[in-house]
Amino acid sequence: MAIVEVRIDDRLIHGQVCGYWVPHHSVEKIVVIDDKIAKDEMRKTALKFGCPAKVKLSILDALTASDKLKRNLDKGSRVMLLAAGPEPLLKMVEDGYRIEQITVGNLSGKPGYQHVKKTLYLSDADVENFKRLADQGVKLKVQMVPDDVPEDLAEIVRKL
Repeated sequence: MAIVEVRIDDRLIHGQVCGYWVPHHSVEKIVVIDDKIAKDEMRKTALKFGCPAKVKLSILDALTASDKLKRNLDKGSRVMLLAAGPEPLLKMVEDGYRIEQITVGNLSGKPGYQHVKKTLYLSDADVENFKRLADQGVKLKVQMVPDDVPEDLAEIVRKL
């Protein structure tokens, strides 16, 4: 399996993912990694409706995703891993699944979150999780669409 993109965007499947990232990487399958959504049939159905017609969709909890990806069960597909925040990807890395790079898009603001830039707001837990990912050797970048110049998120969170 070729993991062509690992992306964090709290909107999950939406216009930027479907209109920019899927065609940019010729994605054949999206794997949404989210412990809560994996158990929520209504949210899973909503995501399936939003997924491009020619793209397969799997919705898995972090440990199941880690296990399946380590065993190459989707071998031969161009896959995008998609999560709403850093926590599930950190779980996968701590479970032994190797992620080289994560592209971070939109993370919406909530009370108590720090406004980092444009549409990127981070909780204290997000900052800690991104630091732990960086400590594991994962390259972190902020990039809304493929044509944007990527910025080093690890450098940004080290200053917070």
